[in-house]
Amino acid sequence: MKKSLYLIALLTPVLFGFHAPPAGGVSIKIKGVEGSKGQLALLIFNGATGFPSDHNKALKQAMVPITGNTVVYTFADLPAGKYAVTVMHDENKNNTLDTNMFGIPEEGIGVSNDALSMFGPPAFNECAFTHNGNATSIEITLDY
Repeated sequence: MKKSLYLIALLTPVLFGFHAPPAGGVSIKIKGVEGSKGQLALLIFNGATGFPSDHNKALKQAMVPITGNTVVYTFADLPAGKYAVTVMHDENKNNTLDTNMFGIPEEGIGVSNDALSMFGPPAFNECAFTHNGNATSIEITLDY
């Protein structure tokens, strides 16, 4: 009898489709948005390849409408790991970071850990944070 109960307890999750709970998301609070024109372009990376701007190498990307000077967006269902996020205020919706003749951005930009550099783009490790697989929240302040 004990063996039968043990076997039933062992097989019940398999028979009834027990699955691990879905991975949690990374919620990004973007602060300091200037104006309501355009949209926010977000990229999330799980490694240095392509970071910070190659949308083809980003794990996920999103175009988010501007709803105020603070906007929140969540990348859902991300497994535990190391991630970095970039945000661009695409004011003219041309899907490109507009820069002046010296290569300095003319639109707002931000990265996780607010790790912007005066001398070029930041490295993945400077912007990286650990997501434990549950809900994670970070804040990014745009720089114009």
